[in-house]
Amino acid sequence: MSRTLVWDAAPGETRCLLLENGVAAELHLLRTLSSPARAPAGSTHAARLISRLGNGRGLIKLDSGEEALLHPVPAITEGAALNVIITRESLPEPGQWKRALARPADGDEAPPLPSLPLHLAEVDEVICATPQALPLALAHIPQRIDAAAVADADIDVLVEAARTGLIDFPGGTLSIERTRAMTIIDVDGSLAPLALNIAAAAAIGRALRLFQITGPIGIDFVGMAGKADRQAVDAALGAALAPLGALERTAISGFGFAHIIRPRTGPSVPEQLCGTTPGRLSVESQALALLREATRATGIGPRTLTARPAVIHLLRHWADVVAEGERAIGAPLNLVSDAGVQGYGHVHVSPA
Repeated sequence: MSRTLVWDAAPGETRCLLLENGVAAELHLLRTLSSPARAPAGSTHAARLISRLGNGRGLIKLDSGEEALLHPVPAITEGAALNVIITRESLPEPGQWKRALARPADGDEAPPLPSLPLHLAEVDEVICATPQALPLALAHIPQRIDAAAVADADIDVLVEAARTGLIDFPGGTLSIERTRAMTIIDVDGSLAPLALNIAAAAAIGRALRLFQITGPIGIDFVGMAGKADRQAVDAALGAALAPLGALERTAISGFGFAHIIRPRTGPSVPEQLCGTTPGRLSVESQALALLREATRATGIGPRTLTARPAVIHLLRHWADVVAEGERAIGAPLNLVSDAGVQGYGHVHVSPA
């Protein structure tokens, strides 16, 4: 099997797409900034115990001001200082954020080394648009500078599918929706129920891996005629989920419903894109998309980025990332706030 990593870098965000035999297998969004600020999993922080919550848990405040849940709570008094390691970063639910999880750090514990969320030892080649886009962490892997190949990977299409939750497969469509309780996947299509559900099972396995969808997941298959059909779909689902690693799942019920639980350490791609507003890009994602569009725009001279006030406010707060974009294009980025702008904004540049 050939494994190719498409490295699509832009100010503030790199989109990494793993291709297996030319087919999209995993999409990762690597962001250098977050809004609100969130401590990443594996990071070490000074903290202070705010209160004990029972069952060995406690509420702490990190040095960044972010609150997190601590387990176990050491033998210290409320208000005492301690060092902690984030075991799961804060996660967005519809309308709210779920606090990060942390554990006490050992006194002699070394900070974790930064890493990429891919098994790089298994990657055969890295493709990026420019030599400057390639990080040192990937320098030991054979690389190809090919802007056309990066564009042909159609990462924009995958990002849009992650945002909307609509994923087509031969004969049907998956509709993926986030709720506070779980991620719900609905199956619909034009095939006969058994054939449709078997095809959907394979598509579900691919989608969960592609977008790193974890935690509780409910699947609503199309109703089937009998137990034998349910068992056939259950076997197909088991085969599709096998590459995903550790998980728990129920058998498909008589109503066509199955329940999966995958361990969570961080947000999925849809959660990164939409935050607490499923189906809509968060302010953070809108700002990053505008910066990406500005660096792609062809023309000469300054780029003018026009967007809603919240997006422009965030970009002004991200002065270093905006400066990174200016260095990439060799021209200033002018930020214009407009409450009446359509969509997440637009970029204007004088034609070449």
